[in-house]
Amino acid sequence: MVKGIAFPLTIEKGNLKVSEDADLYKGHILSWLKTENFERVMRPEYGLKDYLFESIQDISFIASSIQSGLETYIPEVNFEVEGNINDLGESEINVYWTYDDSDPAQLRFIL
Repeated sequence: MVKGIAFPLTIEKGNLKVSEDADLYKGHILSWLKTENFERVMRPEYGLKDYLFESIQDISFIASSIQSGLETYIPEVNFEVEGNINDLGESEINVYWTYDDSDPAQLRFIL
């Protein structure tokens, strides 16, 4: 069992809320995805690059860079990241992840 501080930071009974196992790793993934590069002064390369004004022809480039970043900062988890462009022209990213033979979980977000 792995324990750590929950994301987002929450006070529970006067202390920081603690998560464990899948909830903890989900928090780590969300923290990385919701943090932009250079947002953390001591870890400038931590987080997701802002692709808003980038002209990238292949969504798989973005998916592979997200997977690489997640694997670097959360090595305990196995990732598979897929991306596609929906009918509205938005980039949909699916993050599939597992750890220690657990059931696969999925996070879906739009860039």
